[in-house]
Amino acid sequence: MTPNPNIEEMNDFVTFMQQQIQEKRACNKVKTSVNYHSALRSFNRFLEAKGHSTRIPFELLTDELVTDYEAYLLQERGITKNSSSFYLRALHAVYKRGVDSFRLRLPDPFSHAYTGVDKTDKRAVNLDIIVKLMKCNVIDTRLEFCRDLFVFSFFARGIAFIDLVKLKKGNLVNGRLIYHRSKTGHLLSVKVEKNMLAIINKYTRKEDDYLFPILKTETFTPKAYWSALRMYNLHLKELSAKAGIHVKLTSYVARHSWATEAMRQHVPLRVISESMGHSNEKTTSIYLSSLDNREVDKATRKILDAVRKKIKGEKAGNEKDKKQPTNSYSINSVISFYYTSTQEVDNFDANVDKILKPTK
Repeated sequence: MTPNPNIEEMNDFVTFMQQQIQEKRACNKVKTSVNYHSALRSFNRFLEAKGHSTRIPFELLTDELVTDYEAYLLQERGITKNSSSFYLRALHAVYKRGVDSFRLRLPDPFSHAYTGVDKTDKRAVNLDIIVKLMKCNVIDTRLEFCRDLFVFSFFARGIAFIDLVKLKKGNLVNGRLIYHRSKTGHLLSVKVEKNMLAIINKYTRKEDDYLFPILKTETFTPKAYWSALRMYNLHLKELSAKAGIHVKLTSYVARHSWATEAMRQHVPLRVISESMGHSNEKTTSIYLSSLDNREVDKATRKILDAVRKKIKGEKAGNEKDKKQPTNSYSINSVISFYYTSTQEVDNFDANVDKILKPTK
């Protein structure tokens, strides 16, 4: 008797993973869908290279096959352990979902594969680098926009690039940026300091809903986002060379740098976790419901104060910068454009509090 092709297709791991990719896209889980797609493409390349069928029933996805795939990645493809783990974690997640969906009783073939994360070089820069970027003489408007986005991201608690891209005018509410993290769905409320508002005003266009003209399309699409991310990282690389920074800048660096600087300023870990919208730690979750925004704002203020001290400390020895091009930042303009004094911020708080205070 010929097996029912529909049953075979339902129980096929590769087909099931393709369905999961489509579902993630439909739910706007852009990054997850891309991760799954990358892992499946790598796995299919392995299956073809080793002469396996690209139809793999869940029962045939064995420990031996997974071990062979891991060896293929590390030895033949020559990728790092973390990259191998990235692919294996994606496949494992889909495998577990498939086993649950089909109610299969199967041993876990990924039990002996490495799916952890090795320590790597930190993707963070210190305040010297941040200040150097702020002071860089940028002639090219593309790089100027790139630099300003990076600085904004840093001061906006290291906002993720995908969330930066999605920011709309409606996210500005009573002097705060209110938005949900794309990755976790966690609601964040970020005070808009004057330095951030200056950047917003510099680039926001009346005809657009978005705060920043990052996308080349009128609406957000995965394709437009990944194109923008690629260009942003390319421009950051060019900006690094222009500023004489011998550090690889990427979209992640501003985020990691904010968290690292917050730790240097002795900001409690729970505050950093809340500030960045992390939700994968039980201890963090305990604090999420009770943490006051003002405590998080103080974390940002500490970093702003540290930047101001860093800039003012260099002011005396940089009087020559007065004749810089108009689209660059002199020491004075850096202070006025990027820094808001504590007193000004406190006054700003008071005005916002008046707006938010409920009427009797």
